[in-house]
Amino acid sequence: MLRHVILFRLADPDAHGDELVSRLMALPDQIPEIREYEAGRDVSGAPNSFDVGLWSSFDDTEALERYRVHPAHQEVVAYLEEVSPERIVVDWLT
Repeated sequence: MLRHVILFRLADPDAHGDELVSRLMALPDQIPEIREYEAGRDVSGAPNSFDVGLWSSFDDTEALERYRVHPAHQEVVAYLEEVSPERIVVDWLT
């Protein structure tokens, strides 16, 4: 199993946070490679926190790659290019 975690910093969290979470949460219905998927907005408000987090699972690195290039995911990526100046990613195998 491969775990995939991304944290997003948004240019305007109030304007784009809910929309980003909504777009992310629509992906499991469109991309069969997704095994587990959860996204949400930060509730801590800490100065060093990011605005939105995504936690997901895939069978293997090949499944993650199919997810990455899937047209529905690419639509979210295009939106992120507009609203997220900073992201941090970590992937690991369990």
